[in-house]
Amino acid sequence: MKLQQIKGSTYALESDTAAIGLYLFEDRSCLLIDSGPNQKQAAEVLQILGESGWVIWGIFNTHAHADHCGGNQYIQKEQHCQILASEIEATFINHPILTPYSMYSAHPIKLLTGKFLMPAPSQVSRIIGPGVQDINGIEFEILDLTGHSLGQLGIITPDGILFVGDSLIAQNELELNPFLYVSDLGKQFETMEMLRAKSHLSFYLSHGGEIENVPDIIDLNYGVLNDALHILEDILRKPCTREEIMREVIARKSLQVNRNHYFRLWASISAFLSYLCDEGQAIIYTEDNYLKFSLK
Repeated sequence: MKLQQIKGSTYALESDTAAIGLYLFEDRSCLLIDSGPNQKQAAEVLQILGESGWVIWGIFNTHAHADHCGGNQYIQKEQHCQILASEIEATFINHPILTPYSMYSAHPIKLLTGKFLMPAPSQVSRIIGPGVQDINGIEFEILDLTGHSLGQLGIITPDGILFVGDSLIAQNELELNPFLYVSDLGKQFETMEMLRAKSHLSFYLSHGGEIENVPDIIDLNYGVLNDALHILEDILRKPCTREEIMREVIARKSLQVNRNHYFRLWASISAFLSYLCDEGQAIIYTEDNYLKFSLK
């Protein structure tokens, strides 16, 4: 992990997993933007910051996925810091079993309760929402970036750096992830259009770091989502069960899927199916005791 200055008092702790943003206050305390995937990396964060004489005032969680809040519990215990998140994401952070529960629709099987999907619980201190917000005496602009998750937030530091969480993915990451995870496809499209209007700012991606060609990255993300949408539309030209849809998507995208990946893909495909049904392009019905989807 390496501490990099982006601009002014805005930094990033970069690693092979999701990057952690950082804003340094005048008193040498700091706001982390996410906390990384686990206790091991969280301990490394504390060591790096301790070498500079910095302490953690708080953690701003963009969303509740484990690679973004997995370090919360350890850091909060060690630094007695605040944790800020949206109302929906706070519920998942406080009760992380809800993430695998939402994928499995019941108490999750043990397979889905590992640290990849279910981080250690932590306690959100403050519910925060969109708009200009005072954080430790400094004004930050908070953005609603719903789409990848139900309550994802972005944050613009006073240096004009916009941390977008997982609302955009860099080109090299898109090549590795040809079917993006979304919880609400319609909201994701809205989020990307809103980000396009903010493209004069400097963007920092959790998976990809600082980027300059913001409109191009937005277009690339649109392309991946629209490609997946068109594949689903083609599959649904004949009635299919969700299992049949899954099999076809995996085959057409040449995906390598283990059991964890399967449930993650299942959840994302469900978001696409919700979008098609809610937009009036597809229907859902039962036939011969099977639940089926089809284009109208």
